[in-house]
Formats: sequence, structure tokens, C-alpha cells
Amino acid sequence: MSPSAPVRADVVVVGSGPNGLAAALLCARAGRSVVVLEAEDTVGGGCRTLPMDGMPGDLGTELMVDPCSAVHPMAGASPFFLGFDLSAHGVELVTPPVQLAHALPGRDAIVVPSAPGPGSLADGLGSDAEARAWSRLMGPLATRTHDVVAAALSDQRSVPPVAATAALGVAFARAHPRGALGDPLGPDGRTLLSGISAHAITPLSSPAATGVGLVLGSLLHSPRGWALPVGGSGALTAALSDALREAGGEIRTGFRVGSLAQVDARDVVFNTSSRILGRILLESSPSPAVARRARALTDAPVGGAAAKVDLVLSGPVPWRDARLAGAGTVHLGGDSAQIAAAEREVAAGRHADRPVVLVSQPWVTDPARVAPDGRRPLWTYAHVPAFSEVDQTERVLAAMEEVAPGVRDVVVAARCTPAARMGDHNANYAGGDIAAGRVDLRGLVARPVPRTDPFATGVPGLWHASGSTPPGPGVHGMAGQHVARRILGGLPAHW
Repeated sequence: MSPSAPVRADVVVVGSGPNGLAAALLCARAGRSVVVLEAEDTVGGGCRTLPMDGMPGDLGTELMVDPCSAVHPMAGASPFFLGFDLSAHGVELVTPPVQLAHALPGRDAIVVPSAPGPGSLADGLGSDAEARAWSRLMGPLATRTHDVVAAALSDQRSVPPVAATAALGVAFARAHPRGALGDPLGPDGRTLLSGISAHAITPLSSPAATGVGLVLGSLLHSPRGWALPVGGSGALTAALSDALREAGGEIRTGFRVGSLAQVDARDVVFNTSSRILGRILLESSPSPAVARRARALTDAPVGGAAAKVDLVLSGPVPWRDARLAGAGTVHLGGDSAQIAAAEREVAAGRHADRPVVLVSQPWVTDPARVAPDGRRPLWTYAHVPAFSEVDQTERVLAAMEEVAPGVRDVVVAARCTPAARMGDHNANYAGGDIAAGRVDLRGLVARPVPRTDPFATGVPGLWHASGSTPPGPGVHGMAGQHVARRILGGLPAHW
């Protein structure tokens, strides 16, 4: 229960996802008194690792699962986490032998190994010609990944690195389905990029999907690549929480904020979806101008959604392509045309017969995730329309059976969290909208609603920092850093 007296501090942060913890930590290290309020019993928002309680037959006992994000290319590359220095805080990010695979029925998979070079890319993409085409597209981005990430994760109000912006522009003109410079990729390269672009859960014809694909694709060539944290996603937020407490900050869990009357602070940061913030503003008797913005926030467009399917296996996945045994992330959903068709169906509010499915094998980089008897958690989700109540277990297993025949024989327990229930563990993900708002061109440049400062709310000292604001979804902490910079008037160089 929330206490009746308002919470007092210099800075109160509502929500303990990576963006909220980033803002809190930076403010605490600058000498501000800080309190973080989290509605759930554990910190982390969409970046948590929890026991697999409640699986059929209690077969999840001893196993840990990430209820949302599991793979973190941005965590190893974002300016916030580079400044925080995860390794200095005990977090081990490990790049798997195969960073990413795209499994296709009846043939070898497309694979991107750790530290991909020309020879290994040729093996993974099937030919020298395919590897050269991929390298021509990604090479200019891969040589400046630091600046590319800085541009992608900017506050969209400051001038990003010029060279990286130019390289992204040229790559976009080549890679977008209607790109002015023509498609530089072969069939396998286009399928690989399509699977990456589908992380936006928006039609592949959207410029936003191409942008997401290029940035995430370039990170396959970064020093960390598509890494997985040992101990699961919760290791990231545990490190941030410990650092915040060391800096004098406080975290209170089980504290749900429904009104501004519950807090008394010079600055309040909402690490929530735009819809939650809008409802709270409307509950607080706002001025007409703030009420208009609040209604716009509550009506912000919802994006495509994810239905989570957690599986307990008795042993490894029996992949047809043995290289996938070392893959941290596997994409399923067919070739580029089939992926594009599936994402169009989801955007139209329909279930795809063959949805895009993401699979992660945490034990590849973290053997401790395997129980002594060999049981292990398999992380998957499928793209579906927002607020779908349809159980996706069968579709996920059918997709896996095509590329891992006999996988049903090693599945000992399964549990689906339909999109309509994804908000149960994190209210920001209501309806399964794990991007906290539609990811499209408008949703990137005017996120969550058009405003001179996307982090301001119209109420002095009231800020918004979440996946609903720039730079968008992902475990990067940059929305929190952008807001902390506004609160503090800049950041100390040594933070």
C-alpha cells in the first residue's frame, strides 16, 4: 500500500526500468536526494530476471527466465552504459559463438558469428557474393558504431555526429525496400536484415523498420555484438540499483503512483508509458493546456505486440543446422517476403499464420541457467496484434519444429503470456506493446507526441523518460540520461 504522506526528495523517479534508474543514478551522483518508486515487487521493468514459478508440474523450479528483454546489443554500446561501465559493476556481457541466426526450413541457417569477418560471413551467408554485399552495406556503419549509436540514441533535438548521420542516410537509401539507390543485398542478406528490422514490430516498408535494422545490424560488428548478460537481464538493473543505493538513492518497491499528490519533489521523472503518464496527469486537475497534452499522451498510437512463450526443455534444442547450438538469438518466420507479409498482418490487426518468432538460448553464454538434471529455459516471443488474447504456444512450436525436428520431444513444460496479459508484470507493456508506443517515422521524430522538448510535459519539473520518448525502446538508459542532463543542466564529465 502507498503511504498517505507524499514522498519527498529532490528527485522522485516513478518506475525502475533502465531509463528510470539511469536518471536516478545520475541525479544521485550529482548530490541530489533521490527516491525511486516501483509498482512491482522487483525492480527493472522490462529488464528483469525472475524464477520460472508456476510452470506446469513445477518443472520451472530452479530455473530463471527473463519476462521481457533477454538480448542486449544496445547495453554494450549506449553512451550511458559505456559511462557506467557495466564490467566495473560486476556485470559480464558475453557474446555467444553465433550472435544471430536466421533459421529457414529445409536448408542451412543464415548465421552471424562472433566477431564476423569476410570469411566467416561468407560461411554464414552462404557465398562470398552475399558476404560482400552485406559488408558493403554495413561496413561504413560498422567502422563507426560508436557514432552510429550516438546518432540513433540522441535526444533528437541536438546535432548528432555528422559522419555517422551521413553513413546512415546512404545505407538507408540502399536498404529500404523503396530505397533510391537500389537493393544492395542478396536474398540471404535481405532475409537477415528483414529479421532484424522486424524487432520494430512494424511493417518493413516503414522507414523506422529500416532504421532499426541498420542500427541493430551494425552492432553485430561492434566489440560486444549481440551480447547476453550472465545471470540474465536482471543483472543489469541489479547493478544500477546497487550503484544508486551506494550514491545515497533510495528504492521503494510495491509503491504504485496514481496521482501527483503522492510525490513532493523539485523534479519528478516518469519512467512509464505515455498512456500511464497521461492518465496520471488527468487525475491531477491539470490546466487546460496540460489536459490537452495528457489526452494526447493517453491516445498515443499503440504498436504491434508480443506474446511471450516460455518453454522448459529437458535438453538442448535439436536444431537441424548444428551451428545453432551456439546461437544466442535465433529468428524464425521464413524469408524476407514471408516476414514482410507477417508484419503487415500484425499491423492490420490480424494474426499471421506464420508469425515472426524470436528465440534466445541463455545457457549458450551462461551454463548456470541449466539445472543439474539438464532442464533449461527457452525464451521466445511471437509478434501479434496488440491486446491479442490468443495463446501462441502452438505457433511457436510449429515454427521451431520446421527447423528443429523433434523439439516437441524435449519440451517438458510451456506457458504462454498472451499480449493482453503482458502488462501484468509491467504496466508499461499493456496489450503487449513492448515498444511502449508505435514505432514508425512519426513515432521516432515526434515521440510520444509532437513537442519542442519530447521529455517535458508542460508541468514545470515534471519529466518523461521511457521507451515512449526518444530514443525509443531498448535497454540503453539514454532517455534517463537525456532527462538527467536537463534536470542538472548538464552532466559531469567524470560521472
